Amino acid sequence: MFQLKPFASIGSARLLLTTVILLTAACRPQAAVVQPTAVITLTPLPRSTPLPSLPTAVPVGQGDNPLRLIIHPVNEVSEDTVSDLETAIEDRTDLTVKIELVDSDAEALTALCTSTPEQPVLAWLRGMAYAAANANNCGQPQLRVARGTGSNAATGEASTVIARRGIDALSAIDGRIFCRISSTDLISWLVPSLMMEAVGLSPIEDPQTIRDYETPEEMVKAVSSSACDAAAIVDSSVAERVTDDEAVAARVTTVLTSAEIPYAVLTASSDISLDTLTALNDEFIRLSRDRQLRVQLKELLGQDALQEVTAEDLQPFLEFIESSGQDLTQLGN
Repeated sequence: MFQLKPFASIGSARLLLTTVILLTAACRPQAAVVQPTAVITLTPLPRSTPLPSLPTAVPVGQGDNPLRLIIHPVNEVSEDTVSDLETAIEDRTDLTVKIELVDSDAEALTALCTSTPEQPVLAWLRGMAYAAANANNCGQPQLRVARGTGSNAATGEASTVIARRGIDALSAIDGRIFCRISSTDLISWLVPSLMMEAVGLSPIEDPQTIRDYETPEEMVKAVSSSACDAAAIVDSSVAERVTDDEAVAARVTTVLTSAEIPYAVLTASSDISLDTLTALNDEFIRLSRDRQLRVQLKELLGQDALQEVTAEDLQPFLEFIESSGQDLTQLGN
């Protein structure tokens, strides 16, 4: 069992401690030994090596990073046209633009819809391709092509379905003979096909027969002679080919007219700055008025003038396309 030590032990400890203190005090003090001061030495730091500078991204439209402009030309383009227009744009705006010519609107649409923030795209798209771009949120309209002058100026074409007398509704084409220029012609087939779909007809299955003709004049003659029950021609030619010709007007009637299909719309991907777009839009309008360069621009666009345009301006056309029930995201295909 644990026990406390006797008090005598505590006293002995105190006596010993007192003796040690007295002996220490009795000793003669010794002079403090001064130690030499240590010399401070500097440890050399390694010399810093500058890191290589990171490459600075060249802004779009400058130097080696041109802004891509995609065009499906309406006419054969001369060798100097592209370079002359590129040079004019750079001289007047300080923007470098690379004009790329493609063979179809589908290619132009693909380039626009696959653009990136590092490489945005401007593309001139014809009406149906613009509708597909809009459905896929690929860009915003900037300018549109106008053709003709004065009261005859137009920014697009409408398609009018004509039929032999006795057929006064598009739905009556069911089981009848429909005539066209070809399966790829915009006015005589692609647009009327959308019009048929809008009234619940299948343009492939519901007409009894589809016949191809070489020219609109031949189609009008075929309808007038009842060789065809219906066809479609550009609306601007209806007066000349149908209503103003008494012999034809007696046998042929107009059934339905589509919305205007734009000739071409300059569409810009969303990654292009507003300042750049403003400068380029203004420059395109100047080019369309330039005494010499407007001729070269017309090789590409077929314009008589260029006009500013907004999505709201094109809404009637887009609503017409939507009325067909067509999957707009697939139109470019």
